[in-house]
Amino acid sequence: VWDYSGPIGERDVGKVLKVRGSVSDYRGMPQLTVDKLRLAEDNDRVDVSKLVSVAPIDREAGYDEVKALVSTIEDADYRAVCEEMLRRHEAAFRTIPAAKSVHHGFVGGLLEHTLSILKMCEYYVSAYEILNKDLLYTAAIFHDIGKTKELSTFPENDYTDDGQLLGHIVIGVEMIGEGVRTIEGFPEKLASELKHCVIAHHGELEYGSPKKPAILEAMALNFADNAD
Repeated sequence: VWDYSGPIGERDVGKVLKVRGSVSDYRGMPQLTVDKLRLAEDNDRVDVSKLVSVAPIDREAGYDEVKALVSTIEDADYRAVCEEMLRRHEAAFRTIPAAKSVHHGFVGGLLEHTLSILKMCEYYVSAYEILNKDLLYTAAIFHDIGKTKELSTFPENDYTDDGQLLGHIVIGVEMIGEGVRTIEGFPEKLASELKHCVIAHHGELEYGSPKKPAILEAMALNFADNAD
């Protein structure tokens, strides 16, 4: 486009454009010469997943796998808080990336990452009977749940104000607090152990965790998170 002075400007960054033009070869590289461009409209039925990176999994099947693993949690309180959080934040959980760029930085990244962590935890509890499966599975569900509020959806894919000011660990602990308050009689010890696993899942203070792992389940969660 040469000397463009139309209505589309910086305020439209992140929106989808419809472009008509012709492709030619310029010094061995493809060049698109634009004849017409406009902002996409609702009736264009744009599938954003065709324009951005998307998790290489079947997101519907992946979400069903997560729910199936949650259903195996035997402790009624832990299972209830997982189901409540998935119900409240299903849309974001399915679509938000797990990070802006460091890992799983694509549509559905949080879902793929969380499912991978759950599968590793499934192995851990089968190999090490000393681990509390219910706590570990619940911690796996919640370890990055704060990213549903830390990051914006694609195509923007950037940190929200709360993401910049608080970070996903603090946000996640707040969300746990919200969740347990919806369940009458939720034991304080269970809530504290769950919160500890989340705040310690980066493993080291210099990696952003305000506490280092102090219980086995927190250590196992940290190993699974690092591996993925």
